[in-house]
Amino acid sequence: MVDWHLPLVIAAAVFGAFMLWRVRPAAFNLGPPAGRGALREARKRIEAAKDDASRAIALCDAGDAAAALVAGGGGAVGFYIRALRADPRSVAVVDRAATTFARRPRALESLLWRKLSSDPWSGATREPARAALGHLVALYDRRRRTSIRARALAHAIAHLAGDGAQAPPP
Repeated sequence: MVDWHLPLVIAAAVFGAFMLWRVRPAAFNLGPPAGRGALREARKRIEAAKDDASRAIALCDAGDAAAALVAGGGGAVGFYIRALRADPRSVAVVDRAATTFARRPRALESLLWRKLSSDPWSGATREPARAALGHLVALYDRRRRTSIRARALAHAIAHLAGDGAQAPPP
């Protein structure tokens, strides 16, 4: 007869190995030391920034450094949200966020929708809104089930490119 302790020990060992595998990015590998140093340096530049444009660039640098770390995805999104708030008229920040989160489509989608909802689509924030819409179209065109969203947003871009300087209805 097989003792009942042996299957219990095997199951516990498999569960322990599984848990170590799941927490390994956060517990054992926080990224290269150079990446952590770049994040530290970018945070110092954020605090030392004199104007909103330089603060937004420093926040983008911090977001890139956080995204390079294994467990830094959530922090990277936070830095980019702050960058978009610091300089809402910058197309470069929107494009940089799209480049940084190219491999994280859900984070990119959330970030771009936050950008579109936070500012009017007219005046100085019109071009960043067009850039965000363009990146969303590219994101939604990747999958067949979201191609309808891509076409709808393409119509919004066409409206913004034309004479429609009015903000869309809420």
